[in-house]
Amino acid sequence: MRPEKKPWSPLLCDELIEEILSRLPVKPLIQFKCVCKGWNSLMSDPYFIKLHLSKFAAKDDLEHLQLMKNVCLGSIPEIHMESCDVSSLFHSLQIETFLFNFENMPGYHLVGSCNGLHCGVSEIPEGYRVCFWNKATRVISRESSTLSFSLGIGRRTMFGFGYDPSSDKYKVVAIALTMLSLDVFEKTEMKVYGAGDSSWRNLKGFPVLWTFPKVGGVYLSGTLNWVVIKGKETIHSEIVIIYVDLEKETCRSLFLPDDFCFFDTNIGVFRDSLCVWQDSNTHLGLWQMRKFGDDKSWIQLINFSYLHLNIRPYEEKSMILPLCMSNYGDFFMLKFTRNADDEYQTILYNQRDGKSQVSVVPSGSFRTLLWCNLKIFTKSLVIPY
Repeated sequence: MRPEKKPWSPLLCDELIEEILSRLPVKPLIQFKCVCKGWNSLMSDPYFIKLHLSKFAAKDDLEHLQLMKNVCLGSIPEIHMESCDVSSLFHSLQIETFLFNFENMPGYHLVGSCNGLHCGVSEIPEGYRVCFWNKATRVISRESSTLSFSLGIGRRTMFGFGYDPSSDKYKVVAIALTMLSLDVFEKTEMKVYGAGDSSWRNLKGFPVLWTFPKVGGVYLSGTLNWVVIKGKETIHSEIVIIYVDLEKETCRSLFLPDDFCFFDTNIGVFRDSLCVWQDSNTHLGLWQMRKFGDDKSWIQLINFSYLHLNIRPYEEKSMILPLCMSNYGDFFMLKFTRNADDEYQTILYNQRDGKSQVSVVPSGSFRTLLWCNLKIFTKSLVIPY
């Protein structure tokens, strides 16, 4: 039960004021912290933070969503981030560039976003460190303890970031794959760290991977998900989705739809459903898992030809990246064409009637786009510790 407090207004009850404030964007709420001590405390109240997040997570528009990516500026050691409102991609794109760096510390790069929080990773001689931050409130957590794995030749590391509702804690999972390991059972290692923890923990039961995931872990309902090839050798390998339960810190495998090829397969979450898609440079096919955890519940949502978008297969090297889906089933996608101008277009695809609204992104915007590092997120008041 929340403690009793002095009423903020003689005209409106506190519950009604909270309800009104919970419907406002983050920026004015931060400005309202100076109205009175009560409102200042409200913005860091766990109940109000969750109430506000639930209201904006349920919104069915592009106005409250943001797109973020890493930008490495030449030989400058700092890592810059760029972000913009998703809706602005349809008209005058306004990119906000900000520097994320700490004094006397190496630059961090973005590896995941969840509920308005971002997870950054910094590589140091001893291994890695991570921290969490809220871009909207400019609150940053302390650095994690150092993450290190056993020595190995050709080691690569990938991360996933998500929320464990059972402990109300944000966690990051690191997967390390040693490409040239002599001991197949030491080929893959996995560790987990939660906000406020003193150390990293080993995650047991993770399968041996034959190849590395293409992108970082995708978060859905207390789990992190990757598309991988698992197995000890090529002839005994299989393409699957592996997911980590952040509460139990255990791992399971799920089968993909039939006839999926690992090198063309991408994974994402749209309207609280796990989805996979393949871009063959002639067609885009997207499947949805109707019931999470049931790999027999896949259905195909999209299967359209590039010719429908006036893309000439094999003449243009184009890639299409689905970013989000509305409650009505409209997909917002970003199309990149590799040509002299590196052209970007936005696509709003209505799967009910097959119609598309295509807009050209202004020249020069997002020209340093890192395709696999795009993150869609909604601003929040969530505290990163």
